[in-house]
Amino acid sequence: MNPNPDPFKDLGIPTLVISQNSTQTEVREDKFTFLSFDERGLSKSRNKAIENSTAEIGLIADDDIGYCEGFEEKILNAFDQFPDADILTFKIITPDGRPYKNYNSENFRHTRSSIFRVSSVEIVIRLDRVKEKGISFDENFGLGANFKSGEETIFLNDAMNAGLKIYYVPEYLVIHPLESSGKILDYQYFRSKGALIHRMYKNTIHLGLGVVFLLKQLAKPNKTISLSACLKAIFQGYYSSK
Repeated sequence: MNPNPDPFKDLGIPTLVISQNSTQTEVREDKFTFLSFDERGLSKSRNKAIENSTAEIGLIADDDIGYCEGFEEKILNAFDQFPDADILTFKIITPDGRPYKNYNSENFRHTRSSIFRVSSVEIVIRLDRVKEKGISFDENFGLGANFKSGEETIFLNDAMNAGLKIYYVPEYLVIHPLESSGKILDYQYFRSKGALIHRMYKNTIHLGLGVVFLLKQLAKPNKTISLSACLKAIFQGYYSSK
């Protein structure tokens, strides 16, 4: 389970780094590519990574993660186990050896409800199939965008809408600290969740799933704002989302 101290170097696999700055820097070396773009937003960065990658399989990485020992073999074995899979999701472990969240102990095919629990660094993609279907991250969502979270859920939901198959594999792939900006349950958090449901389920038979998801958010004990403020934020996000 030992993490690589630098997830962007010495992995032994092709690595593409997307940087958001005004330098327009481009570095292309053996198994390492660095590209910079003068723009802001997490989803924009991930879309640039998908667009510029030439790999068959892609992992979504952040700069505060490490990879578990044998992660490549775990991924290849999982695709052998699920040859029809277009996207796989795995598990995260914290640096002190604890599960990042409560995980299922068995494989399963993802559903409309299970994708709500997926973190972006758990996702592994068959890039050709995602590109073929035109699936990308919604740039209105994610850090640096109008709505600061929910981009990975929308991405997976759009993939399911396009007919792609997504499976969960109960193997640890990534090491990540437990702290996360997405865990702050403030006004912006609930506003993003309202917008998320509008973006995913407006005028569809799955809207009930969204309502259940929002009720679960309201029941969380570690909110930083009042229940009435939570409801106001959710409605504001729902009706302001395009």
